Amino acid sequence: MTGLRVMVFEDDFLLAGTLADVLARLGCIVVRCIATFDLAMEAADTESFDVAVVDLQLQGITAFPLLDRLAERGIPGIIASCRSRVEIPPRYTSIPAISKPYTANELRRAIDVACGAESARESAGDSLD
Repeated sequence: MTGLRVMVFEDDFLLAGTLADVLARLGCIVVRCIATFDLAMEAADTESFDVAVVDLQLQGITAFPLLDRLAERGIPGIIASCRSRVEIPPRYTSIPAISKPYTANELRRAIDVACGAESARESAGDSLD
């Protein structure tokens, strides 16, 4: 996971900052934290990153089109939301999802799943929580 470039799409400033800190502890590089839907869609088209953590509500706008855009570019995403899995349309069930509030280990596992990697640290019992 070291050096993985992560884009954070989160409209809660404090949560975005905490998420960036946790990602750094996991060895990731946070490319940017973006809070608005329009900027998120622009970044999804123009910026370079390996994986995205996506809040499903960006200032009141549902971010499903953002997930679609990421998929078109072949960039894996992780849904980070307060919504239950049953509230998420079936076409997004292959995208890893973590429920707020989530732990560092849950985030790590979701990144591993999104990027198709097995977590050796998880099986070794490493904890960042």
